[in-house]
Amino acid sequence: MARVRARLPNVFVGHPFAGRFPVKKFRAIFRGLPFNVIYGNTDLQTKHLLAIMKSNIAKSDYSIFDLSNWNPNVALELGLAEGLKKKPEKNYYILLNTRRSHEVPSDIRGIQRLEYTSYDFKREAGLGDQLVNYVLAKEYWVRKLWKAIPEAGNGAKKRVMALRMLAHLREHEKVTPDNLKSIARGTHLRDADRTEVVDVLKNLGLIKRSRGSTAYVRGRVLYKK
Repeated sequence: MARVRARLPNVFVGHPFAGRFPVKKFRAIFRGLPFNVIYGNTDLQTKHLLAIMKSNIAKSDYSIFDLSNWNPNVALELGLAEGLKKKPEKNYYILLNTRRSHEVPSDIRGIQRLEYTSYDFKREAGLGDQLVNYVLAKEYWVRKLWKAIPEAGNGAKKRVMALRMLAHLREHEKVTPDNLKSIARGTHLRDADRTEVVDVLKNLGLIKRSRGSTAYVRGRVLYKK
């Protein structure tokens, strides 16, 4: 039986950097989700770019490529990922903003893709919603969260807040009360709902109260560099 990967994923993400592609909006979605992201074309090592990209894709758990603006660099990264796909765990996902591009090139038209229209969490239309429901939902701890936070009522908003808290702990040691307010911004969750999210994360051992403080810290190793 294959060993379950309990840590949250390292993901290689390829997207255009030029033209009208909204890099900031696109990356903001990933920043608010518990991915440890490696972006294409950003490594300034002295190795040849192809070797760098291949290495980054190989050391990631899987890759995500946005083909909304058909871009030769992203196409090259996708080709490298296809070459590494012989290992089952080295899978990849294709994203397509249907307001920017209604179709992908014919040679990859048969590959399943995640289609979105906005850079938010709108049901079945937002990039965040697509990533959560079709990519992150397969992760061990996310499945645990989904069982503990039913989707009914404010469940979807509570899930987003829980994921944002885990994402915050990717780059910060603590979640303070002020951090909680920022993390919950836009969800319109009441204090009782926010407390429920915190309790779920505590019960799962993902966070714990910092000794002598009102802040919370990681309850386990969530990310592996």
